[in-house]
Formats: sequence, structure tokens, C-alpha cells
Amino acid sequence: MRTNLELKHYCDDFRPIRTLLRVIGAKKIVTKKQKDFFFNLSKGREGPKGRLKLRIEKEEQVLIFYLRPDFAKHSATASRLLLYPVHDERLLPFLEAALGISAVVEKTRVLWRKGDTVFHLDRVRGAGNIFEIELRKSGAVTAKDRTLFAEYQRRLTPLLG
Repeated sequence: MRTNLELKHYCDDFRPIRTLLRVIGAKKIVTKKQKDFFFNLSKGREGPKGRLKLRIEKEEQVLIFYLRPDFAKHSATASRLLLYPVHDERLLPFLEAALGISAVVEKTRVLWRKGDTVFHLDRVRGAGNIFEIELRKSGAVTAKDRTLFAEYQRRLTPLLG
């Protein structure tokens, strides 16, 4: 299971974000189109809400299960993820029949990276521009990780409008 620190925020204009990403040494990696299908999950145990989605990107599919509370504005949110690559086009109709689809999100994502941190500049159909800071860890998130994340947040959040 992977642990992430995440911050998502609506953004009117990505230009100042891109400028600051260059200043801090982040590199633009790729632009991709993604379609996420979110499935209904029954309410279970107490604690962070479990979510399940199937991400389709080109010919690749990844089933993603994650535990995290709802995002709070301007606040880092920890999440735990399980990723499972899928090579069966029958999975989407199967999950739709078994669980039902709660939402479909289509986006163009421009991904930037510096170390363990990725920065997403998303143009989401029907929702607008969303900027995300995501610190990806295969183990526990350390105090040093939280300090770095807070520094990115401090520098980038004022540019979001």
C-alpha cells in the first residue's frame, strides 16, 4: 500500500503555477488524457472513506482503491492507495453491474515532478482547472516529507486565485 499527501485546489490560471514549478526545479513529464469511473461502495467501518475507481488512459486500465477523508480547503490530506493494473476490458461493465457508477471524470492532465512530489495541472470536463500537489511514498510519510509538502503548499497556494 502506498501513502500519499495530497492537496487539490481550483485554479483560474495555470501560467503562474508553471512559472513557479520551473523556479523550484520541477520538470514537465507528460500530458495525458484520463477517464476515471468511480464506483459506489457501501458504507463500512469508521474512519477514512474508501473509494474505488477505474482509470482508463489510452489502452491501459488501473483499478485504484484508496482510503482518505474528504479534502479540506488549503489542507494536506493523507491517503492510502492500492493500485492494480487491469488487462481485461470486461472489468468496467462488471463493476458497473455489481456496484454502479457514481461519477465519471474526464480530464487532460499535465504532470510535473520534483523528487517524490508530482504536480498535476488538470483540465477537468465540467469542473474547470484543478491543481494538485501529491507527495508519493511507498512507506510512511515522515516529518521531513510533511515539511517539504508544507513548503510547496506555502509557495504555490497563493497563486491559485
